[in-house]
Amino acid sequence: MTKQVIALGSVVMALLLGGLTGCEKSQKTAENAQKNKQFGVAAEETVFDGCYTIDKDTPATIKISQQNGGYVMQMKEPKGSQAIWDNPEKLEVLPLAQGWQYFSTNSIDLSSADVAGDVIARADKMLILLQTHQASANTNPMLDSRYVVSLMGAVNTIYQVPCDDTPVDLINNFHKNSQKG
Repeated sequence: MTKQVIALGSVVMALLLGGLTGCEKSQKTAENAQKNKQFGVAAEETVFDGCYTIDKDTPATIKISQQNGGYVMQMKEPKGSQAIWDNPEKLEVLPLAQGWQYFSTNSIDLSSADVAGDVIARADKMLILLQTHQASANTNPMLDSRYVVSLMGAVNTIYQVPCDDTPVDLINNFHKNSQKG
C-alpha cells in the first residue's frame, strides 16, 4: 500500500508540475450537453479495460481489467521488483452523480455533460477515472484523450496505451517529466 501511495504521489506531482492551471469554467457546459443530446452520444458505451499512463510517450503504469464481474486495477511495480504488476485491487463503479464530485473543479474545461457514463474509483478514492464522449474529446481543446483521471484531487487527462511488461523507474521518470515542463 505504501508503494502505491508513493507511486500515486509521484504521478500527481508530475501532473502538477506538468502544467495544471487555474480552475476557470467556460460556457461550454450547456453547449456540450446540447451537442451530446443532438448527436445521441448519451448512448455511448464506456470502456475502461486497458492500460494507462500520464505521459503518452511512456510505458503503461496502470492496468484496468475485469475480474469476477467488476473492474480491478493494477499498478506497475518499481523497476527491479520480481513482479511487473502488483496484485489486482477491486474498483468501485460510481454513478456519474456521485463520481462527478471528484472532477467538478478542474482546469480542462470539463463538465458532467462530457462524461460518457459511470465513473470507476479505488476504494480510497485516490484514483478516479472517467471516459468522455467522443464529441467532447473532439471539441474541447483541453482534452487530448477520452480518459480523465482524478489523482489525489488533481484532475487531468490520462492516456490509454498498449499494455506492456516494460519495467518502469517511477522516481527517475517523475524527475525527467518534471524537468520537461
